Amino acid sequence: MAEIGWIDFSRKDRNRVNNILDLLRPEGQVDELGIGTLRDGLADRLFPGISTIQTRAKYFFIVPYILWDFLKMNPSERKKRKPTVFLEEQEYEVMWDLADEYKRQEGHGVIGISKRREFREKIARRPSEIYWNGLNVMKCIDSRGLSANAFLNRANRVNAETLVHAIAEEGHGDDHDAGFENYFNIKVPYPPNWREGLRLELTAEEAAFLKDSLIDQQSTVLALVMQDEDVFELFSSANSFVDFTRLCLEKPMPEELKKALIHAHDFAVLMEGAHIAYNQELQSQFFLEDPFVEDWNTWYEALDQTMINLSGFKTEELFLYSTTTRPQTKYFVTEWVKLMQAEVFDEDKKKQLIRDQEYYAKGKKARLRFNRKDDVQSGKRIGLTKLEYRYRNAKIIVQDIKNGLQNA
Repeated sequence: MAEIGWIDFSRKDRNRVNNILDLLRPEGQVDELGIGTLRDGLADRLFPGISTIQTRAKYFFIVPYILWDFLKMNPSERKKRKPTVFLEEQEYEVMWDLADEYKRQEGHGVIGISKRREFREKIARRPSEIYWNGLNVMKCIDSRGLSANAFLNRANRVNAETLVHAIAEEGHGDDHDAGFENYFNIKVPYPPNWREGLRLELTAEEAAFLKDSLIDQQSTVLALVMQDEDVFELFSSANSFVDFTRLCLEKPMPEELKKALIHAHDFAVLMEGAHIAYNQELQSQFFLEDPFVEDWNTWYEALDQTMINLSGFKTEELFLYSTTTRPQTKYFVTEWVKLMQAEVFDEDKKKQLIRDQEYYAKGKKARLRFNRKDDVQSGKRIGLTKLEYRYRNAKIIVQDIKNGLQNA
């Protein structure tokens, strides 16, 4: 599998590359129709703390452990170091250690598995960035809502003030506990020997911590699968989010969660059709053919069966999951639902909705409005596939926890 390395450009350039990398993940391809805020809002509701670029549950502990290591240094040593720099250095040391441990073979979930210590090879996004929101949601760290950089820089100032006072006290210069304060608000227990024989499997204690964290996220899929073994079996065996939803709806669960699952399921089905229609327009405009017409007909004719609640789907309730959705996108989704619910289908409206929404979502990069052929190829589909809402990543995290609990 191809990998992208990182050359240290400006933060603005780095963030731009990070955003591109996120779009290349298996959750789909690029969001051509601008429905990502709704997808992400539903994903946050069902799988809080999970992202599409998380790989293994162990990273929820590796980052706090590194910060604990910093706090446990004696004051005179800490005074010489910045926590941001220490964290970055140690994340790379862990990355290279794990790459060696797993012999640089893909498939184990090691972030930066192909990178080599001897070449000081680095990556575009470190675990502390990938997992930061999840670390807070899972109650591993409490950053008071601050980003990783803002939180650590602020903590660095607190650290400096604390250490100046501690070192000034006679006889405390080499005392590991002098001036010690958990100003990183770390919540996970600290095993001092955590680096010894480090692998990505969770210990029983780590698994129990995350299990409790997930259960505390009431009325979510994560809480449900941690408490109901039958639902967990469905969750781990289903091939997709929509399949899982269909299978689990008969199981006992909070009504609020069932409602969110149905919304997410039906929105995934609806947007699958929208992206088929988008590819129809691309192929018709650039190649004067429509190789996706059978896909569209099959999708549309089965809509009553594939959607759980086509006639009762209410977009105003859908929009509650993402209050930042743009007005034009709300209009597009609302009109798309009306089109699907209508007794008589309006083909011209279908085409116009797709063309207008691509323009509003992509602006000057809109292929249809500005005749930008770019990467459009004959017969090849582009854009999002059926939405998964981080389901596959959540399965990995949950399975890691279940495996860890068996070590108890």
